Amino acid sequence: MPFIHITTWKMNNEEQVKGMLEDITHAVHKNTGAPLDKISVAVTEVAPNRWADAGVVGSEPDFPVKSRRLNYEE
Repeated sequence: MPFIHITTWKMNNEEQVKGMLEDITHAVHKNTGAPLDKISVAVTEVAPNRWADAGVVGSEPDFPVKSRRLNYEE
């Protein structure tokens, strides 16, 4: 049956994690008809210094600005 794997940065709020897992489980059930007890959801948390967008490591202080570059010449 369905197995959903989510990769995200560290989530510190356990209630948000729980809510996300429940919401995803219900969305998969609603859209596939799979029984709730047959749906598995796993979360892998990645430290920001182990993740990059546009070649910019997530732990960089100016990550939000630099990671939105269209190319490296800008």
